[in-house]
Amino acid sequence: MSDIPADTSASLLTTLADEISSSATLLSSHIESRRLPWPSFSADGPRQPICEDNEEVSRARTALIEATRTLHALAVGPVETTKHFCLNEIYLLGAMQVLCHFEIPQNMRACIWLRHAEMLPAVSKLVDMVKRYPDSPEPQNTAFSLEFGDTFFGYKERYPENMVKFGQFVDAFSGGSSADSAESIARAYPWETLPNRALVVDVGGGIGHISAALAQAHPHLRFQVQDFEHLRGAAEELMESKGVKDRVEFVSHNFFDPQPEPARRAAVYFMRNIVHNWPDLYCQRILKPIAESMGPESRIVNCDIVLPEPNSVPKAQDAVTRALDLTMLSMFNAKERSFDRWKELFASADGRLEITDMVGKPRMRMDSLVEARLLC
Repeated sequence: MSDIPADTSASLLTTLADEISSSATLLSSHIESRRLPWPSFSADGPRQPICEDNEEVSRARTALIEATRTLHALAVGPVETTKHFCLNEIYLLGAMQVLCHFEIPQNMRACIWLRHAEMLPAVSKLVDMVKRYPDSPEPQNTAFSLEFGDTFFGYKERYPENMVKFGQFVDAFSGGSSADSAESIARAYPWETLPNRALVVDVGGGIGHISAALAQAHPHLRFQVQDFEHLRGAAEELMESKGVKDRVEFVSHNFFDPQPEPARRAAVYFMRNIVHNWPDLYCQRILKPIAESMGPESRIVNCDIVLPEPNSVPKAQDAVTRALDLTMLSMFNAKERSFDRWKELFASADGRLEITDMVGKPRMRMDSLVEARLLC
């Protein structure tokens, strides 16, 4: 998308309208040529109405969102924007809380639940957190802890039903787009180049959704899913249902501990949305045991957000990642990281760890796959 001028001259209204028309025309042609379902407000309309499966479509969709939001802000003006700031959203969230209580919404219920039940109460303590713990590197010194009396994961251990809901939230949040799904990870990275019977270790892999998808797509690979013991039953049930139980093993393991012997010198140590949940000091404690277990051909493949540089992407896209950065702060005393911050983090865990590849859009949508290897 071309840069939108900072001034609000008379021509800006029509410039934005023309850009909206141009982007909408391109997207309509894409939908029509592929015979895809049209975006709709009907109950049976497509959940992801515009598939971002190539760079041109991705740019057009982002440009359309950016231009419509800018045109709306320009038409509303600063006074009305300030007067109504988050007014509708606050009460909409309250209404959705009532609907969630009675289990009425389907599909994205888990996203709505986490926002009203945990994120909103936690972020209300953000000022207290910043005042009380301005330089703390500890995960217990958070806005979440001030509200709920425990760390995020400590609270989940006391209320395991909330951990289940959090898992459902992660699946729902990541599954809204085909480019964020487990299947997309199986397509985005060159897993097919790994040797026959190579081992992929899914660190903190939950019940193994990613490993199951990778095992189905790449039958020449073996997998070890590492997480807490109480997830074993669900993990083994999933692997049985996916027909990959013979190649996917579940191992009870805390990722702060040294890697178990069978996982040493694995081809890949894979992590999805693990590292961004922890402050730098704890990320180093996660990465060090992995680095110590790596062989010369091993690599880490980390699936997480890579923050864009300021003003390098459209504002609407940038706003989402910055909001997630604040979410990490308030919930975990953690953060999202730019490419340079990822480089620094890997090097701080082990001076030999260097980023050797990165896969982002359009093959991935929000997250990127960052590959790191030991380079002497």
